[in-house]
Amino acid sequence: MKGKSFLIFLTFILFSNLSLTNASGQYVAHTQFSLPEGAKARLGNGSITGGLAYSPDGTFLAVSSSLGIWLYDAMTYQEAALLTGHTEDVTNVAFSPDSTLLASTSSDETVRLWNVSTGENIHTFTGHASWVDAVAFNPDGSMLASTGEDGSIRLWNVSTGENIHTFTGHTGWVRSVAFSPDGTTLASGGEDATVRLWNLLTGENIHTIQAHSHWVKSVLFSPDGLTLASLGWGRYPCCKADSGWDQVIRLWDVSTGEHIRMIEGTVRNPDFRDFTYAIRSASFSRDGLMIASGTLSHIQLWDVLTGENIQTFRTSGSGSAIIGIAFSPDGTTIACANERGYSDNTVQLWDVSTGENIHTLQGLQRKVKSVAFSPDGSTLAAGHLWDTQTGETIQTFFCGSNVIDFSPAGSNFACGLSLRDLSEGGGSVRLTVTYSYTKEHSLSSTFTDSDHVMSVSFSPDGSTLASGHNYGLIRLWDVSTAENIRTFEAHAEPVESVSFSPNGLMLASVGGGYGVHLWDVSTGENIQTLAGHTGGVFDVAFSPDGSTLASASVDKTVRLWNAKTGKNIHTLDGHTGAVNSVAFSPNGATIASAGWDYTIRLWDTQTGENIKTFQVPTKGVLDVAFSPDSTTIASGNDDGTILLWDLTLILPELPHRTADVNNDGTVNIQDLVAVAAAFGETTETSVDVNNDGIVNIQDLVAVAAAFGETVAGAPSAINLSAKNVQQWLTQAHGLNLTDATSQRGIRILQQLLRTLTPKETMLLANYPNPFNPETWIPYQLAAPADVTVHIHGIDGTLVRTLSLGHKAAGAYQTRSRAAYWDGKNEIGEPAANGVYFYTLTAGDVHATRKMLIRK
Repeated sequence: MKGKSFLIFLTFILFSNLSLTNASGQYVAHTQFSLPEGAKARLGNGSITGGLAYSPDGTFLAVSSSLGIWLYDAMTYQEAALLTGHTEDVTNVAFSPDSTLLASTSSDETVRLWNVSTGENIHTFTGHASWVDAVAFNPDGSMLASTGEDGSIRLWNVSTGENIHTFTGHTGWVRSVAFSPDGTTLASGGEDATVRLWNLLTGENIHTIQAHSHWVKSVLFSPDGLTLASLGWGRYPCCKADSGWDQVIRLWDVSTGEHIRMIEGTVRNPDFRDFTYAIRSASFSRDGLMIASGTLSHIQLWDVLTGENIQTFRTSGSGSAIIGIAFSPDGTTIACANERGYSDNTVQLWDVSTGENIHTLQGLQRKVKSVAFSPDGSTLAAGHLWDTQTGETIQTFFCGSNVIDFSPAGSNFACGLSLRDLSEGGGSVRLTVTYSYTKEHSLSSTFTDSDHVMSVSFSPDGSTLASGHNYGLIRLWDVSTAENIRTFEAHAEPVESVSFSPNGLMLASVGGGYGVHLWDVSTGENIQTLAGHTGGVFDVAFSPDGSTLASASVDKTVRLWNAKTGKNIHTLDGHTGAVNSVAFSPNGATIASAGWDYTIRLWDTQTGENIKTFQVPTKGVLDVAFSPDSTTIASGNDDGTILLWDLTLILPELPHRTADVNNDGTVNIQDLVAVAAAFGETTETSVDVNNDGIVNIQDLVAVAAAFGETVAGAPSAINLSAKNVQQWLTQAHGLNLTDATSQRGIRILQQLLRTLTPKETMLLANYPNPFNPETWIPYQLAAPADVTVHIHGIDGTLVRTLSLGHKAAGAYQTRSRAAYWDGKNEIGEPAANGVYFYTLTAGDVHATRKMLIRK
């Protein structure tokens, strides 16, 4: 399996991040902007592609993405709109001079013109024969110029959409275009290493400048029109600007075409050595006195007249290349877009005068290959950690292998082969980051970085982790000791998917070839190979009862197999492209499959009938998972987003079971112990409270939610705490339950207690930050303590004291448990803009962090 887990509590979707109003005047969350039919929410803003533009009136910041064009309020940096219509990545954006229109280009070979106030697509310009890369308005906004891979520069009438003129002369891809401030000249730069200046009245090529040794990525006129800046490019954009790659900025005299000076990205590191980095992006300030350049993890400001470096500041993304950069109209802020292929994929906002990072706009990784929900439903992991109660990002992490799975008990989180205890905190690591980050169990002693992990799956009891590797190996790991128990030389190619059977005795795997392999977990022997696919197999999953195995293939089919006999039961035809992922519904009656044909398809497992097809608007789907009540499917998409699809009108509801497992009229410790005793089993009995086919943490939570009721109620989610579990253990011990089944249940509760008790008292980062007007301050306690939070101004003045009282050991991270500050001082006055410090005092522990109020 590709790191799938099947729990989702998503009511937060309808109430978070409000920023637009619909036709009825009610607010709409940005998670619901421009949703495809059948979807109820979107998580993540897609992968950022580098196009950035502030509207000239300073109202909006436009950001190009794999999903469409995001418009952000330039004051609050909250999402204001999502403009969709392009069928491929948006490559660039430009505002009209009066800020009423926005133009966008795309690899779908079109240029689109949008009404900024309504989001309406006014015109779609077609004519380019391939990828369109750059766009610019002339100074009066009457014309639009666009360039692309076909080597042409096209002029368009903004009012009519008519193609006025086409300039030709470049001998390769034209990567950039700009109008002179007086509107008489057009500049273009291309793969032929030239910058060309064109007379807009006559169409004549005024100058052809052999500007760089390789591509010309960008051309920019200074505001006075006297100087032209060109940014060179190279075949290998990661490389330094030496050895002839010429990834530098060159300044040219527009009237003569003469070279004025060169600017290269030389950065002096703390050890006082100079390093020259490739410049990836550039922008003139509005007064024309400065140029901002983006390199590898650095923004630099340059004096245009002297070429001197005025200021250098390092961006927060280690190793992230800045592929887009723009000044705000007032010149106080720089926006930079960080390469989606690196760990960042963000747009960061920087204060020009201080070099301080004042805000970060998050995307997701380039591809969401794996989506996983924590078993208690509180967290969704997929490039970010999402709080499913609030919809907010808890943390951003980089998972090198991009495969994720939670253990059935929720005690461990695997990202590739890095294992974390969810209850503990502190510092990030290379492969995974969780809630709070401290303790890592890295299962890496016997393989190298080149032997990277392609897939992971926990055994039903959580004691073993299976990993599939790019060299065809499958490894089994003891979760408690990190010991490599067994290694199968399973496949000749990368192991794309591994999945344990519900009883934990078999492991299914696929890797490159056309077969599905079944392994005996205890011996490592290949039990059988299921043959029938005519193309490589990408994913495999067991049904909840273990009787059926489903496989997804590049041959555009899903096959269902009898897991015992190996017989092909059904072949599900209908996809028009490779199928990447397959998942069973909790009751096993339905299968979801998804792939490169931009669809998610639902199938009846008994008849093989295609029940429903969802259309994904932009790119393929890499992973799908059902919620336990079969009301939702989550899809991880190639455009860097997660879509949540509504199944309430499609699939029947599961039969209701109560938390009174033993049916004695009271939900008590006996019910809890009974569920814990059957933990990890596949069953349709009363201990499977939520009826998803397996006894797991969801069932424990359901019993806990109804604990003490004399008439058992419907299961509902609560936050398990160490205090709850300790009380249950005390009650269980008091009952003197000595039979083996009860003792196993007690051991499960003891394991759960360990995961819920932090090993270290810690103050965590407040959220949101920056904020206006309120924020939450999370923390965790390793031992009971009297807790106080003091908030000071940057000058040390005490602003507010939050006396939280005596608190038990545990995690205080959600909004209902974290410390809350309303942004006011002790006498109720709103605190001013600026930097503040907050200090946690818990017993002998004192910890301080910084936060920012931005209004």
